[in-house]
Amino acid sequence: MKIVNVTPGIISIPPNGWGAVEKIIWEIHNNLLHLGYDSSIKFLDEVNKDDDIIHIHVANLANIAHEKGIPYYFTMHDHHTVLYGKDSSVYKENLLAIKNAKKAFVPAKYLVEYFDNIPIYFSHGVNTDYFIPNQIESATNGFLCIANNGYIHDHSYDRKGFSYAIEIARKFDLPITIAGPSNNKHYFEHAPKYNKLKVLYDIDESTLKSLYQSHSIFLHFSELEAGHPNLTLLEAMASGMPVIGTFESNNSLAGLKKVNRKIDDITIDEIADVIINYNQYKHAAIYSANTLSWKKRTIELLNMYDINSFREQLIESYNNTEKYIIPSKKHSEFLNINYIEGPYAELVSNNDKEYIIEFINSNTEEIEYSTKIKHGYWSKVSKQYFIPWKIVLKELDNTIIKEYELNFTHSRVYIALESKSLGDTLAWIPYVEEFRKKHNCDVICSTFLNELFTEVYPHIKFVNPGEVVNDIVAMYTVGIYYKDDLIDFYKHPINPITVPLQKVSSDILGLEFNEIKPLIPLKNNLERKKYVTIAIHSTSQAKYWNNPNGWQDVVTFLKTLGYKVILLSEEEDGYMGNSIPNGIYKLPKSPINKVIEQLQSSTLFIGISSGLSWLSWATNTPTCIISGFTKKFNEFNCIRISPKDNTCEGCYNEYTFDKGDWGWCPLHKNTSRQFECTKTISAQDVIDAIKSYI
Repeated sequence: MKIVNVTPGIISIPPNGWGAVEKIIWEIHNNLLHLGYDSSIKFLDEVNKDDDIIHIHVANLANIAHEKGIPYYFTMHDHHTVLYGKDSSVYKENLLAIKNAKKAFVPAKYLVEYFDNIPIYFSHGVNTDYFIPNQIESATNGFLCIANNGYIHDHSYDRKGFSYAIEIARKFDLPITIAGPSNNKHYFEHAPKYNKLKVLYDIDESTLKSLYQSHSIFLHFSELEAGHPNLTLLEAMASGMPVIGTFESNNSLAGLKKVNRKIDDITIDEIADVIINYNQYKHAAIYSANTLSWKKRTIELLNMYDINSFREQLIESYNNTEKYIIPSKKHSEFLNINYIEGPYAELVSNNDKEYIIEFINSNTEEIEYSTKIKHGYWSKVSKQYFIPWKIVLKELDNTIIKEYELNFTHSRVYIALESKSLGDTLAWIPYVEEFRKKHNCDVICSTFLNELFTEVYPHIKFVNPGEVVNDIVAMYTVGIYYKDDLIDFYKHPINPITVPLQKVSSDILGLEFNEIKPLIPLKNNLERKKYVTIAIHSTSQAKYWNNPNGWQDVVTFLKTLGYKVILLSEEEDGYMGNSIPNGIYKLPKSPINKVIEQLQSSTLFIGISSGLSWLSWATNTPTCIISGFTKKFNEFNCIRISPKDNTCEGCYNEYTFDKGDWGWCPLHKNTSRQFECTKTISAQDVIDAIKSYI
């Protein structure tokens, strides 16, 4: 089958400058070739009878094609049809092109009704192989606008909302870059000044990509668009940028914060929400871009083309072929399904009927969500942790058309460990491997400590956080997630602070919980030496052993027995008011493999509820944890020193931990009982517990 996209003939394809329509044609053409179709880009007068599908993107060429008797498909891209109104010649020209098309498409939902409900909504796409997520983790890299401002009759008019973007940057005291064609100079002759504003003109595709990679948030306060979403917005999202801006009222997009085209307290609060919850919006933006990749859009477009001309070419050979009677398929409907942060199902059908879709939890046989769906529409369940889903497609009379059972065998599944904490990562990584083994799937995993795991988990492919992972059927994120200071139960099946830290991972991944020691690279045949390693520092005072003489008395005891005591904590003496005991050797800041070797040679490790305790456990070193911050169940099976009975303890496992408050003590802060949980643990308590190990 030969498919032709007709060039408007004004700008070269691919565009060597600003050209949205030309970029769309180029992307569709390339994806058709990739999918094995005979695709070409032609001028209208080059189209011939051998071409099966003719797709035109400007109205005047469509109307010429109709006059010549050429059947065509048409996409309407012109926002001036709305600007000038229904009495304008530009609207009437486009309406005629839409009416005479085999099928007509518009990339904004509001345009369907505007053109008498004739065209079909068909969203733009994005090249997710070229525009890949950046490594930015906060809003501090500033704002970005990419746009061609103005209208054809007034190039200085602020259609794209540059003035709003500049004012937002000023209010948050963040840098902003605005880039676009040289036409934008008409606007900037009279634009508001801002000392953190950078303006670029006529950038190439490589520079465009680098801008997406180097900025945090995309601003798009456009007044009028013929595409929702438009191309730059999707490119920004594919690059990992949350988007703040205007969007048509009857549409939405995950990762986009919809705001009005004005600066008021509501807008400021909405933008602040994106800045505060940056990573959440970033992941949502990447997800949205992946669902709208040009590959997926092109496949969807193929489903919308009528291929009768191609079928007619086969009639003669069909009539001369021996025929076998086979049962006809009752239904041609099917669901495109993935489980990327929740089950997603898109209906593909050859009609415009409504159907029922049900998302069923196979463990309970309960319907978690049910809705009606039509061709081209999709549905998604908010629960992002693993559930053995069964997705059922039904007729409106409840006749089952097809059931889809979750099966990851030999499929690619992406699991992201989203905490930077050493302890969290060590606690959770074993269950990534258990998930791989249970589902017999290919697991791609991102952690912030990949160097610890690539050697010891050879069947898992490790990637860096934010790195693009293609062709996955599912994605799960492991962390401890809050929303508005409350546990986010769309991400957790069970309150994560009430269970062992390792169980957070097994719960999210749908695995049975059994304590599993993480694998790390260890040296063979290392002998235990007569020294004890300790770690006294952490990220909050509540985690410390707050007995002022505790560490010193234990160190003195160990030294009287001839043990060398080595401090592994990197923090300097006096850090946040916490002193290092006398008579110890402080290990210089070292690569983690050296710390592992030190632990592996230790007779004993004594620490608190911190990552080094988890690392010690992984080295098979006898490990002692002194903690009142957590309850006994929180960590692993070890030498555990907890507060005495009737002492306040375990606040982490009962209250929302405020990481920003160094002196956090939810019940007794600023009283004599502050940190009593560990103040009451004596050095003798620790000595009694470790005697049998030394």
